[in-house]
Amino acid sequence: MAQIEKVNAAWDRIDKWYSENFATAELPGGAAAADITALETHMSFTLPEELKASLMRHNGVGYWKNGELLSVEGIKMDWECWTGLVDDGTFDDWKGEDNAFLQKCWWNKSWIPIHADDCGNEYCIDMNPGPKGTVGQIIFMDREVGAFAPCNSDFASYLEEFANELESGEYSADGGYLGKIDEK
Repeated sequence: MAQIEKVNAAWDRIDKWYSENFATAELPGGAAAADITALETHMSFTLPEELKASLMRHNGVGYWKNGELLSVEGIKMDWECWTGLVDDGTFDDWKGEDNAFLQKCWWNKSWIPIHADDCGNEYCIDMNPGPKGTVGQIIFMDREVGAFAPCNSDFASYLEEFANELESGEYSADGGYLGKIDEK
């Protein structure tokens, strides 16, 4: 199955779960192709096709696991924030651990923020991985310690993982908020 088909299949499952379990959280419509193109121009690289397909289906989701799935505007704002910190030298003295899956840096301008958690951290698509990484891997960027090795191989698997978590009962929408159910 092609990556875009996997993205759409995962969204079918996520949409179904939301409609059956969290109908009050109306998922937004898709982004305009022109807005996605403008984001690519602003960031100076092409977004992965599966991310573009996802954005054209839902331009962000406010009720997402531990935060929000970013819209085109959210991606732009978060990318600008992190990139600005790199450009002004904020991370020049960072001495992170070696991780062959990632470039050795605090923030890489080739990371695309896709999911902001409620604590100021980001999940990102890595478009410029280290020697053992793969283009398109999903990494977790911790605002205090830097990036971690890949948590998903690609954006489609990231969405599939969330669909699996929803369907297996790991989340509930009690009280108008999407929350992870504590393991007992």
